[in-house]
Amino acid sequence: MSSLKSIWAVCAQNFRKWRTDYRIWTIAALMLIMVAIYTDDMRKIANEIGTEVPIWTFPFLYSQFHTKLIFTLPVMLLFCSAPFIDENQTFVIMRAGRTKWLCGQMLYIIITSALYYVFLFAATLLMTVFSGEKTLGWGRTIITAANSGIAHAVGAPFIDVSNFVTIYFSPLQAVWFTFILSWLSAVLIGAVLFLCNCLTGTRIVGMAISSTLVVFPALVKNGGLPQFLWFSPISWNTLDNVDVGGLTTNPPFYYCVGVYCGLIILLFAAVFIFGRKKNLDKKG
Repeated sequence: MSSLKSIWAVCAQNFRKWRTDYRIWTIAALMLIMVAIYTDDMRKIANEIGTEVPIWTFPFLYSQFHTKLIFTLPVMLLFCSAPFIDENQTFVIMRAGRTKWLCGQMLYIIITSALYYVFLFAATLLMTVFSGEKTLGWGRTIITAANSGIAHAVGAPFIDVSNFVTIYFSPLQAVWFTFILSWLSAVLIGAVLFLCNCLTGTRIVGMAISSTLVVFPALVKNGGLPQFLWFSPISWNTLDNVDVGGLTTNPPFYYCVGVYCGLIILLFAAVFIFGRKKNLDKKG
């Protein structure tokens, strides 16, 4: 029990830094602005067909490759300073021990990844629930956007609603599965940055690798390389790129979850092995 308390104390210390971390507040403000822009584009479609803006926009918020970049890059900014070394961490490591300290940092990445996508979901609800279609179904606006080219017709090119998702998932199912996949993709990015920063003592390698992971989905989607979708884990954070029931050639849901979990475990294991032996400094 004392070990768990020590691990949580290390994790919680990172959260306490948020009060004075302008990077966190900047990310939050920018994401609110982007969600507002996306909601406004969806409202254009609703006005065109004479309906209300839908409240279940989260599963499609970053389906389009530009929005996938916009909403995934902040994850890199959240974790680019891993393993979150500052002047106080030397004393924290001495007091908690290197092993508990590493576990606390891993826990921070896991929880922060979840909070980021909870924040995005909450933002989509906040901006639509008081004036939107209050229904547990998809609603007319989403269905119309999924089955027509109305998004481009009204000047909303960033709206990309998958007909596959609206047919095979209810809104609540789509929200839940999108959250799970997005959460795991963010933890993967955090784990990559954590390991690379620990090994190299600099952020350059970790940022380069994670940037490649984030940009690769755009190359897969626009470069005519659908076969590489199976090797593009950031592509899987939206349901339009995941197969259910063998209906498409996309990687199955459980394959995606399995690969995410396997890679995360391997990366955190490597962090645990090398992080216990390597000297850490504030550059990482």
